[in-house]
Amino acid sequence: MMGSGKTTIAKILSNKLNITHIDTDKGLADILNLKMEEIFISLSEEKFRTLESVYFIEHLKNQQHIYATGGGIVLNKNNRDAMKQYGKTILLKASSKILFNRLINDKHNKRPLFEKNQNQKFLTNMWNHRKEYYIKSADHIIDTDTKKYQEIVNEIIKYLK
Repeated sequence: MMGSGKTTIAKILSNKLNITHIDTDKGLADILNLKMEEIFISLSEEKFRTLESVYFIEHLKNQQHIYATGGGIVLNKNNRDAMKQYGKTILLKASSKILFNRLINDKHNKRPLFEKNQNQKFLTNMWNHRKEYYIKSADHIIDTDTKKYQEIVNEIIKYLK
């Protein structure tokens, strides 16, 4: 889910384990030379999801990386299958209340889907729609509501050993 801390955790984990991290949203935005909100406006969410999937699966085939994927990556069955086949998937789970507070206070990262629907109910509905995919795709689930970033990173490292 957006706001769960995927990008931040991936950066910290990358530094700690000395493994390159890839943020799929940022990587795709860089290739297209557009901001995320511009991608959704100019290409549509559907086209973005197609490009996201191609970008993700092509990168998975290369050497080991830590991925911070967009929250919608699980909507595509090929992506879910690739996650299971090529690595370990960690779900950073947060309540809609926590996600809402993080997103509403994040002035640096615009999330197109949230920008149109800035309310907690929207996040709850999104979670309910994606929940089954997230859980089935996850090898390990971490509830992040009350944890600091370093605690989450340490839990991931412990799980991976």
